[in-house]
Amino acid sequence: MYLDEPMSTDDMGNTSYDAKINTGNDLCLIDLVAEKPGEESSTSRNGDTAPGAFPQFMRFPPELRYQIWHSYCPDLSAKARVLPFLEFPSSTTADTQTDDSQYSLPDYEALAEQTKELRAVLSTHRESRSIAVRKYPDELVMDSASGLGIVRFRKETDVIFLSEVVTGEDYSIPEFGSEIENLAVGVVYDCSEERYFRNETLLQVGPGIKSLFPNLKRLFSRRSAQTKRDIEKWCVTEHVHSYMIELHYQTTLLYWPDLDAHADFARSSVPKLCSLEEMEEAGVELWPMVEFETWKPMRIPDGPQFEDDSSGNDSIYSYDDSSADGTDSHNDSNADGTVVAPTRTMIATRTVLTRMSIGPNGSTFTWVIGRFPCLGSEDVQDSIELDV
Repeated sequence: MYLDEPMSTDDMGNTSYDAKINTGNDLCLIDLVAEKPGEESSTSRNGDTAPGAFPQFMRFPPELRYQIWHSYCPDLSAKARVLPFLEFPSSTTADTQTDDSQYSLPDYEALAEQTKELRAVLSTHRESRSIAVRKYPDELVMDSASGLGIVRFRKETDVIFLSEVVTGEDYSIPEFGSEIENLAVGVVYDCSEERYFRNETLLQVGPGIKSLFPNLKRLFSRRSAQTKRDIEKWCVTEHVHSYMIELHYQTTLLYWPDLDAHADFARSSVPKLCSLEEMEEAGVELWPMVEFETWKPMRIPDGPQFEDDSSGNDSIYSYDDSSADGTDSHNDSNADGTVVAPTRTMIATRTVLTRMSIGPNGSTFTWVIGRFPCLGSEDVQDSIELDV
């Protein structure tokens, strides 16, 4: 575990109130405030001890308490994070019920699950909240109607991911965009041109993106790993950011260049989506963000069951559609070895799984794409292995 925040014991003095961990799995992203000293909880007034209370916790040395909070919440030790949001449009605000041109961000199950530990630390204890707020001093407002959708983050290092951004629309929460300095996108839809932009073409809609995110400094094009070169040359190095999003149904491993600590490496080794001159002219940097996904086994009622055979380091799901000569019957790669990524429709409707395994030296990846029910066609079965 990497601790990138210097430890201070000034705010960690002994107090007389209990430390409690709330591990509820609700989807409300409200930033709850911990009880202050002297405040009497309902359980205390009734003479009961709160479930999970551990009064002796504050007798531990401050350094030990600090380590415990960080062990419970890995995000307290993260150098940088990626926070996944749904794309615009979708809304829970009142004004969007009558005006389809107004959109805002809804609560998102993946985001709620990912930030569960941090929200528990924020709402458990004055000491733990102080640690979390020092680490993540900034706020993202998601729901202007209820005022409950607040996500804490650090704008200088955290990357906000939107799978789709629509330019030319009036969003009901403009302050959301004004807080973002690092943004990752899947695609951008420009209403005026009625077309999508992605990867190298994103800067063509730079003005529209900047109008939504006026303080944007870095734009990342998020995509699946497409070549072995991506992995060999820059992903598996110590000069990039990496972050794992582990949910109950999926694990995603993300890599993107560390432009603050290793700018020279990024400029020399990370594939460029445009020239440095184009970035300077656009007023925003554009870089790739590579993802590897693994979908966890699912049990389908009255359907085939897929078991997770994890007995070996390099095991994969025994689901294949290879031809007799050992080649993939659905040619999923170009002559130069570039893997053809599934279409957006396929990604949105896939029902079975991808899996990635990393060898002991951290440089072996196996990527398996499962079953994709495509619109207007029968199921397509693909299996791709990418070993380095």
